[in-house]
Amino acid sequence: MKKKWLGLILSLIFIAFSFMTTTAGRISSWQTIYLDPGHGGTDGGAMQDGIKESTLTLSIALCIKEILEEHHFRVLLTRTEDSSLCDKEFIKKEDMSKRVAQINQSDAALALSIHLNHFGIAKYRGAQVFYSNANAGNEILAKTIQNHLRYYLGNTDREVVLRDNIFILNRITIPCCIVECGFMSNPEEFRLLQTADYRYQFAQAILYSIQDYLKVY
Repeated sequence: MKKKWLGLILSLIFIAFSFMTTTAGRISSWQTIYLDPGHGGTDGGAMQDGIKESTLTLSIALCIKEILEEHHFRVLLTRTEDSSLCDKEFIKKEDMSKRVAQINQSDAALALSIHLNHFGIAKYRGAQVFYSNANAGNEILAKTIQNHLRYYLGNTDREVVLRDNIFILNRITIPCCIVECGFMSNPEEFRLLQTADYRYQFAQAILYSIQDYLKVY
């Protein structure tokens, strides 16, 4: 009888452990992530050596999408080609408002707006994350991403920046931040950003960031 009860108890412990493990594994899976490749169409953003920021942001976003989907995330993009979201001629506020509306009307767990920096002095480099106080989860999301970018890329010591004057950060209602993936004005970083290997490395850092963030929040 004792052996029977012992066997039953061990079976229940195993089932409970299996359930906890499976549930924990799903915390960061089967959720929707919204990516917003910055700029698009006539709004090319920054320009370096004939390459538009909007071209690179889309390439980076598509790489992140691929990596996330391989890990069972559902990924939505505000744009999938080099175009704005305006119906006719480009109006910045219309474009931004439609991006915000798409994201807010979704069931996404979080959103990332992908951008690139450009500065008049070529020495500046490094990925950096911006956030606002519009959502309680924004700061933690931003710091989680920044920490992972520092660790996995190994080429930046930048810290997150609080920016409460950016339209998209203030209007999106789910956890959201802007990821500035690097400086187009820095020759070495600009070269790296154009390579598939570096974009893959960057996307992996974003994946690990999102997984860690969702496990806790």
